[in-house]
Amino acid sequence: MTTAASLLIIDDHPMIRVALADALRARFPALRLETCADAETGIAQLKADLRRKKDHPWWVLMDLGLPGLGGLEAIRAVTALGPSVRVITISGNDDELQVGAAIGAGASAFISKAAPLESTVTIIAQAIAGTLLRGSWLSAHGLADSSRLNRIALTDRQVQVLSMICHGMSNRDIADSLGITEITAKSHVGSIFRELHVASRTQAVLVAQRLGLFKNTN
Repeated sequence: MTTAASLLIIDDHPMIRVALADALRARFPALRLETCADAETGIAQLKADLRRKKDHPWWVLMDLGLPGLGGLEAIRAVTALGPSVRVITISGNDDELQVGAAIGAGASAFISKAAPLESTVTIIAQAIAGTLLRGSWLSAHGLADSSRLNRIALTDRQVQVLSMICHGMSNRDIADSLGITEITAKSHVGSIFRELHVASRTQAVLVAQRLGLFKNTN
């Protein structure tokens, strides 16, 4: 018998968190549902549960604009907990760049916060039932086609190099820091530019900030 999945809602807006939880409890009264306000707390909760019940299936409905760990970094961190943990992202910004990047980072689906609540519940119901089509995109206007989106999928090394670019490091600085040649560093930078569809370091930093890969703390 397949173990029923549990659901964790991570959103820093109390009204949204409560509204989603109430709607889902009304639809699925037997569902184990947890909530929290940030990714760090959510990850700690998931780790503790997985230590007790290894490979227990979890769906995580997570806001992309979280304080602290957020954006694509949060998706990567949650999905890294194991194959039994799957993410559905929810965001007030559902432009094509954001959607493609979230799915490319490992999100199973993307939901706009402007979508009707009943449509959001339907997507989550599909996830719980095991019928959710991977890459589903619920926009403000209904289900949208995500098949042609640019699914940004950076490797761990590329994310590391992009962070260094965001901190103003040159190719030489990156090479020295990572113990690689300057040619290899330049190759990594070029690959990042192609994946992000940018032509300069400034553009790469702006995209990284927009996707939650780097936060400007100035």
